[in-house]
Amino acid sequence: MSEDAATSLRSRLVGTWTVVTVDELSTARSRLQETLCTETPTPCAETEPTRSLLQDIVLVASELTANALEHAGGPARLDVVSDGVAVTVSVMDRSPDNPPVLTTDRELGEGGFGLQLTLRIADDVGWYRTPDGAKHVWARFVVTDPSPDGPQP
Repeated sequence: MSEDAATSLRSRLVGTWTVVTVDELSTARSRLQETLCTETPTPCAETEPTRSLLQDIVLVASELTANALEHAGGPARLDVVSDGVAVTVSVMDRSPDNPPVLTTDRELGEGGFGLQLTLRIADDVGWYRTPDGAKHVWARFVVTDPSPDGPQP
């Protein structure tokens, strides 16, 4: 079995939330942060590098969810998957014909920079459509050292 196949077998859904309105984002962020600290190897200590990683994951999840609500009309489903090395946040909406668009021609303060932010701070970003009419936009964050000598979850 390849290493990628073994990793995918270890992947597990650790949290899922349905967000219907922007007003629900605050609650989803709080629950996401709690889940990241209790159900994944995401470091949650009060040191700057680990606090920053946790905040980055929550920020990206919030941005992707807000984008889904704004551009697809909601509801959006936020899933968190962990494979022991990385955490992936995936946001699903029912607007597969509206692919994510990287905005480059807006003034600061006009919005539209969530995807740019995600591309800058996540380790990997992508999206796909499913046959059942859904679009998934995801971001992956490496949270532990995957090398054999690195710390293990």
